[in-house]
Amino acid sequence: MIQAYFIFLKNIASASHLVREFRLLREFIGVSRGFIRFAVKFIDDSELHVFEHVDSALHKTDYSYHWQDREKNMIARWDNSPHHPEVETFPHHMHIRETVRAIKEPTFLDVLKKIESSMGD
Repeated sequence: MIQAYFIFLKNIASASHLVREFRLLREFIGVSRGFIRFAVKFIDDSELHVFEHVDSALHKTDYSYHWQDREKNMIARWDNSPHHPEVETFPHHMHIRETVRAIKEPTFLDVLKKIESSMGD
């Protein structure tokens, strides 16, 4: 189940017409858990760095989607790191430059669609 989910993520990332390059950085698939780390470079040279750690039920126990411009400056990051307990949707939140916003837990597809729409797709 974890393996099929990771194949799904890689296929979605590779299929976007705005993605110029896909790089699998690390992947582990165990019986009760797994994690994947990859990066995609978009046609505008911005990059999205993806990390997901899932359990056997495909519940994300840890995640980060870090989008940066060509100079490596953060544009936005969606994550569940427990460092903003003041956020209503704790631990889920989004960083936009220096601002932190409450969000529902996103999927990789949600994040990719958001980035594609901001690129004028």
